[in-house]
Amino acid sequence: MEKKELEKVIAPELAALGFECVKLELLGSPKNPIVRLYIDRPGGVSIKHCASVSRAIGLVLDEMDPFPGRYLLEVSSPGNNRPLTKEEHYVRFVGREARVQCLDAERGKKTYTGHIRSCINGLLVLDTDEGERSIRLSDISKANLFGQEYKIDKKQKKTRRNKDGRK
Repeated sequence: MEKKELEKVIAPELAALGFECVKLELLGSPKNPIVRLYIDRPGGVSIKHCASVSRAIGLVLDEMDPFPGRYLLEVSSPGNNRPLTKEEHYVRFVGREARVQCLDAERGKKTYTGHIRSCINGLLVLDTDEGERSIRLSDISKANLFGQEYKIDKKQKKTRRNKDGRK
């Protein structure tokens, strides 16, 4: 089964659970495929969320049986360097710093780092140290948020530990 077909099947189930499919990867060999799913939702994703999504999507995949034999399903949050895969992602993160790899017709493969200024009708405008860059989304091979610090609310972490009986 192709990645696009798999996304069409998984996306409605994720939406029903309150999650967005940030990125779907099909890795491994045809005999031992790995389905890697990055999910997100407002407020973030916890390990419990990943486990419940894994169970639900696992049931959907088992029912569909898209792969001959066994497969491995990995469900994860997008992490600090969140992938940007859809126009809506660029729009949501206007003002944030991103690293964008693209195929430049004149220079070949090129990587730009800068703040997202806008993304309208498939055209990303990025403020870089070299100036403003306009990049067609169709030319982007990979893009991620960049330079994000992972912040843990220490009070929340302490409260969570106390509930578990740890100090």
